[in-house]
Amino acid sequence: MADTTKNTMLRSPTYGTEEDTPTGPRGHTTAPVDVSSFPNIDGAFEGSFAATARDRPEASPTPWYYRREYYTGGWTDRTIWRSLVVECVATTCQIYIGGQFGMTLMESGTTQITAYVGIFNTFLLATFIYATATATGGHLNPMITFATVLCGLTPVSRGTFLMTAQITGGILAGGLLLGTWGHDRAVSHLGGGNFFDPSIISPGQVLLNEIMSCATLLVLAIGTGLDPRQQILYGRQLGPLLVGLSVGVVSCASTRIAPGYTGASMNPARAIALAIASSHWENQWVWWVGPALGSILVALMYRLAPPSHFQGQAGSKAQLSVA
Repeated sequence: MADTTKNTMLRSPTYGTEEDTPTGPRGHTTAPVDVSSFPNIDGAFEGSFAATARDRPEASPTPWYYRREYYTGGWTDRTIWRSLVVECVATTCQIYIGGQFGMTLMESGTTQITAYVGIFNTFLLATFIYATATATGGHLNPMITFATVLCGLTPVSRGTFLMTAQITGGILAGGLLLGTWGHDRAVSHLGGGNFFDPSIISPGQVLLNEIMSCATLLVLAIGTGLDPRQQILYGRQLGPLLVGLSVGVVSCASTRIAPGYTGASMNPARAIALAIASSHWENQWVWWVGPALGSILVALMYRLAPPSHFQGQAGSKAQLSVA
């Protein structure tokens, strides 16, 4: 069997014949699904959180960053364009609901903000990923898309379109939040979150926390949601829930680490939305540079130390027997 690790840093396993198809726990088959038999599955690509709808193209001995089609292909693909509507609307709804939750916490005066943030983000992200993964891939975050592009999982064309849709969704959500709250209320509450007081914590400290929080989230999200071995061990349906749990854990850990600081944003689309809602653009660059650097760090990790993959029938059976 061809070595699939050279094509991308994370490659979905492929199998030759029915005899080569391993069997997971309780006898569930892990054979690739022929996505062509399902209509309107636009989230079928390796960087998608829809495990059963991922494309599994033939392995190439050429790394993704040397392949011309990775940069030039897909720009006129109508299925990608169609999925952008869903990605934009879903991102708008997700950020809008998240902003409303932030305002609710501020108004409630609760002292248990950290716990509420962690629980809310877990279910918010998981449900939105479940709802959109087969249609768009379920990224809903420019950082996730950018990282998967750098890891060779999302072609440049699709990644560019998705990030454009996500940022557009963030802009729309910001306008909707501003309209819902009114200017004075939005400004007084700083858009419901995503801010820090430079007199207490410096932009450099916030940037460092943003980089590490983003890198941690990406390691968890890619490992639980995109690594093909995860399907074998834990099942195809758990990926979005584990990604949501990862967001909840990381956001919970960074919330309120300093007075006047709401914690890591880990989503540039959310950052621009809350900036629009609050008319507060000071140090906006932190919420963009942090995710970009975190994505680059994780991409380098998967380039220099990629996870092990299936190396044929014998290797697959050995890994499964251990599991």
